[in-house]
Amino acid sequence: MTIPVPPAPLAPPSPAGEPAKPASWWRSNRLALIALAVLAPVTVLGVGWHEWYQYYGYGARPFIPVAVDEDESAELAGATWGPVRGGELDDITGLDVPAGATVIAVGVPVDPEAEGVGCMTPVLVDQQTGREWQPARAEIGLSSHPDEPEICVSDTAAPYELILPFVVPDDVEGPFWVDITPYRAGGSFVRFSLER
Repeated sequence: MTIPVPPAPLAPPSPAGEPAKPASWWRSNRLALIALAVLAPVTVLGVGWHEWYQYYGYGARPFIPVAVDEDESAELAGATWGPVRGGELDDITGLDVPAGATVIAVGVPVDPEAEGVGCMTPVLVDQQTGREWQPARAEIGLSSHPDEPEICVSDTAAPYELILPFVVPDDVEGPFWVDITPYRAGGSFVRFSLER
């Protein structure tokens, strides 16, 4: 005959009305909190880098100006740019210029070295406010002419001159910058100073 195993002692009964105390919220969610502490900064850094690279990377937005003094030229992206010439047009008869505006004409010589160079549309920038204007040749009634391009000619290695008419309000006094962003220049662009 075998002797039976004695029964285990019973736990003392909890007082009536008091449930067992659960684990704290911090303890029960500790793995999720650790993951949040690691992933939140990584996400912020990743999104920040992506946005910066979309804005400035791939040459999408130039951010390094190559300042060119008056009567000087600069070399960038396989071409020589300048010296710039220009100013306000005194005689605008025959042009479709709105009331309260004037035309600032700019000429920029471009001398590609070995092959043609392309660029984004040049802009005129007010140095005091940062306002920008694009060339408005067709808008004021000037027909395009192959000898007077208003955007870079990428299929020729012969020197030419960009002719850029900008329509600006009369109350804008300048001084201005003429910004030209060549392709294949990384984040750089040519910046000429121009008085009105």
